[in-house]
Amino acid sequence: MAETPRRQEGLQRVQIGLTGLAGVVLLVGLANIVIEKARIDDAALPPPVVPTLTQNAVSPKEPLAELGVQPAPEQAPIVPDLQPDPNIRNRDPAQQQR
Repeated sequence: MAETPRRQEGLQRVQIGLTGLAGVVLLVGLANIVIEKARIDDAALPPPVVPTLTQNAVSPKEPLAELGVQPAPEQAPIVPDLQPDPNIRNRDPAQQQR
């Protein structure tokens, strides 16, 4: 009688393993069906149309400026504080001692 509970425990483990294996096989089969259905649906759709540039089209010179991300070079503000002083070389030696 000592072997009967042990045998039942082993049989229960085999049943649980086979049930898990069957569940995994079913999930893989279901995933395969879904993927095949998606491939069939994608093949039925026409490919997207990509607009092409004509030979006369002008490509933008400053794409960031056109988008408004960066100011255009001709519109770049000049900060007067950052400009060098034009009289820096013409100063008197007396003024440099201060």
